[in-house]
Amino acid sequence: MADGAAPEAEHRVCAGLTGLAAGAWPHAEAAYADNGFEWSDFEPKLVSEVHREFPDLPPAAVAIALRIWGHLHGLVSLESLGHLRTQTTNPDKLYRNEIGHLIRALGLTLPTAHPSPGGR
Repeated sequence: MADGAAPEAEHRVCAGLTGLAAGAWPHAEAAYADNGFEWSDFEPKLVSEVHREFPDLPPAAVAIALRIWGHLHGLVSLESLGHLRTQTTNPDKLYRNEIGHLIRALGLTLPTAHPSPGGR
């Protein structure tokens, strides 16, 4: 079904992740600019949407957005299917580490940790 909640949610997620990649692109460009992606590597509908919403974004940044989606989707799928509970006692640590890896992969730096009030 082309209309409805699922395709709309997928579009919002994809647009959000593409926006994240677009915002990080100035920091990530040196590491990814020569990764060989061309617009012909992507479905025409996706290319059209990216050009409409992010006209200056290169195909390499779209590949980054898809990689981010894949990483996060994989972890969420494992957790929602109950597989992480049988593999780790601390899934939130796994998520934090994965988000940190993705932040560094975008050429960004992790924010410094601030102690919470009360020393916790």
